[in-house]
Amino acid sequence: MISIKKYLTKADSETISAFERMAQLLLQAIGLHAVEGERNDYDRFRTTMTDVQTSFAEDPSPSNVLVSTGSAIKALQEYNRRTSHYIRAQGVELQGIVGMLTQAMLQITAGSQTSISRLQELQKMIEGAVMVEDMRTLKSSLSQCLESIKVETARQREESALAVAEIDQGLRRARAPKTSPHTGDTDSLTGLPLRAHGEKAIRAACGEQVQAYAGMFLIDRIQVISSRFGVPLGDKLVLFFLQHLSQGLSSEDQLFRWGRGAFLAVMERTESHEQVRRELARLLSRRLEQTFEMGDRSVVIPVASTWIVVPLLKSDPVEISRKLDAFIAASPGQAPA
Repeated sequence: MISIKKYLTKADSETISAFERMAQLLLQAIGLHAVEGERNDYDRFRTTMTDVQTSFAEDPSPSNVLVSTGSAIKALQEYNRRTSHYIRAQGVELQGIVGMLTQAMLQITAGSQTSISRLQELQKMIEGAVMVEDMRTLKSSLSQCLESIKVETARQREESALAVAEIDQGLRRARAPKTSPHTGDTDSLTGLPLRAHGEKAIRAACGEQVQAYAGMFLIDRIQVISSRFGVPLGDKLVLFFLQHLSQGLSSEDQLFRWGRGAFLAVMERTESHEQVRRELARLLSRRLEQTFEMGDRSVVIPVASTWIVVPLLKSDPVEISRKLDAFIAASPGQAPA
């Protein structure tokens, strides 16, 4: 009599062995090919999967198979959840970094309205690209962003070269001999007394037994601005700065026009030299800009200044005038007095 029992037993054994091998390979693949997130968490997950694989190999009983399967599923679920959170957090951090870098670029180029507009558009493009999930669309968006950066950089390089050329041209004109355009006692543009009266006020303050200070205030790049946009616009800028300066000084202070973009203030104060410096710093450290009309377009020009304040009590008026002139000579963009 022929029995098929041995063949059935052999088939069952081979099947069970194949399933065990398949389970081992699946557990190994899950640990080996998992998406790598945070490095320590990734290492812990792989260790957990190795432990499950070892437990399954040592005890292939049905009960342990179920326990090992549950452990593997739970470990995979928790690791995937943590990794998804880690990847999203990286995206948020990247977007924040991009935002900070773009804001810094905006501050650096704040003097140019064109730069501000282009960089704001660029920021929106980059923020949009960070949030795109389709990688091909992301690549295309980033490519456009990089091209915009290249164009903006080239444009700013050209502007810088033009500004350097204008400064050089202004310095050449400044070194050329010139005669003062003002022949009276007051400035025709501002109505302020001229330099001679300012020197007289310095001499008087040095000779009196009162605490007084001389403040010299220079409009930065006034020569370059006048060369680029015309003298009439430069005059408007001078008047705008003078108005801002006058509003911050005391009504008792004496103001004089020392040169094209230079104003002298003789101020009597009871405060110390350092306190007067802080008072002026609060007035002049604020960012100023003014919009001027030029034909059919508007021009936004930042108004910055350089200044110095020196005590006059028991000082030599001649030495004070020399110090003020030296300060002006060391400041770029000033027309000669």
